[in-house]
Amino acid sequence: MSKWLIAVDESDVASYAFAYIASKMNKGTDHLYIMNVHDEPSLVYGGYATPDVLTSLIDAQDKKSKKVLVHYGHKAKELGIHFTLMKGSSSHAGELICRAVKQYHISHVVTGRRALGTIERFFVGSTSQYIVENAECNVIVVKLPPGPQEEHSDKTKIIQLEEAERIRRVEEEHKIDQLAEDERKKELEQVNALEEEERKRRIEEAKKTGIHLYQFH
Repeated sequence: MSKWLIAVDESDVASYAFAYIASKMNKGTDHLYIMNVHDEPSLVYGGYATPDVLTSLIDAQDKKSKKVLVHYGHKAKELGIHFTLMKGSSSHAGELICRAVKQYHISHVVTGRRALGTIERFFVGSTSQYIVENAECNVIVVKLPPGPQEEHSDKTKIIQLEEAERIRRVEEEHKIDQLAEDERKKELEQVNALEEEERKRRIEEAKKTGIHLYQFH
């Protein structure tokens, strides 16, 4: 059993690195740690941000991290990969990744050559270099997209799974709308039933008192 670790963001490089792992790891026995690291807001803004602004930034970055992790979690699940999702905040992504390597006894780290994002810095050259020099495990740096054979066997499947996920979300939204409509109909039926019961009760009550409703002479 091997333990793999990949740091992911929203870049194409992260997608390439994930496709590489999916094509190389043993899905029956290996385990993949999917990690998202973002910069600490106070350091990004040089200490000039107010506490309220920092809180808003932290919340925004936390939501973004969860979105990225959920995205790759769905991919891993559909590909039959055993995985764990992790997120962290650090001014030095490489250092945090190396700590995770040691803590979770990782045997392989897969990283990319450069990042396309502005907040997360998982795949910048300095980060990759730091991981190569300091991680206590094997480090694989993905510089190019996977080859044609891997592209066909795994990347294409991932694209298909993404489309399936999009369709699933559309269907889920439709189901939610349908449930809301059914609930409205159910409430209307209950109101009508209560009104009918009340009408019958009044008629019975009128009969007992000798009063006939809606009869005019």
